[in-house]
Amino acid sequence: MITITTDFGYQDHYVAVMKGVILKINPEVKIVDITHAVRRHDIRHASYILRCILPYFSNAVHLFVVDPGVGTERRGIAAKLKTGWFVGPDNGILTFVQEEVEEVYEILAEEKSTTFHGRDVFAPAAARIEMGDFSMLKKIGKFVKFPYRRARRDGSIIRGEILHIDHFGNIITNIPQRMVKDAHFIQLENTKIRMVKSYGYARKGELIALINSEELLEISVNQGAASEKLSLKPGDSIEIELIP
Repeated sequence: MITITTDFGYQDHYVAVMKGVILKINPEVKIVDITHAVRRHDIRHASYILRCILPYFSNAVHLFVVDPGVGTERRGIAAKLKTGWFVGPDNGILTFVQEEVEEVYEILAEEKSTTFHGRDVFAPAAARIEMGDFSMLKKIGKFVKFPYRRARRDGSIIRGEILHIDHFGNIITNIPQRMVKDAHFIQLENTKIRMVKSYGYARKGELIALINSEELLEISVNQGAASEKLSLKPGDSIEIELIP
């Protein structure tokens, strides 16, 4: 199986061309579209998506083309993960799954275009890797990571960062469930926020905190958008106080 994630959108032909390249090399492969609506050039968004989908696709090849550095000196890489492979640009997409990476390889490919490596480099590599052909790979030691603050708890204070803001305006942090399991409220700056089990346990328009489906602390508004109430964006640091 090959999964495909890009920021190409849905109105152009780019994704279809990549699929055509893959199927010409490997006509029996199953292709799964994850999304082509990654925010344009947003490597952090792509990294979060990779983190979320990995547990559900055993031994798949994950083809990611979110590539603002296309045509520059940045490398194309393939990474062997604990389950499956990643194929894409070496620009930080592996940051949120770096503990899953076992080996990293540079993709040795002739560049036919300086603007469409998804077609000319990454799609052919993904197709061949899925078939067990690794002849285009050269082992390397390191891969690019963007700055990232891991969640830390000091007494009742937790410091972390915003991983993602989703389509609904929910603010997803990197603070795991185990750090907040005893809290009934959290204090964020001057705002006291109630912890609830799910959105439906809140009043319409109420700012709430909950543990989401990825077992991470999320700040939400029932039938609204927390991102419109709080001036937070992906990558921002966050400090909360737990209130029993």
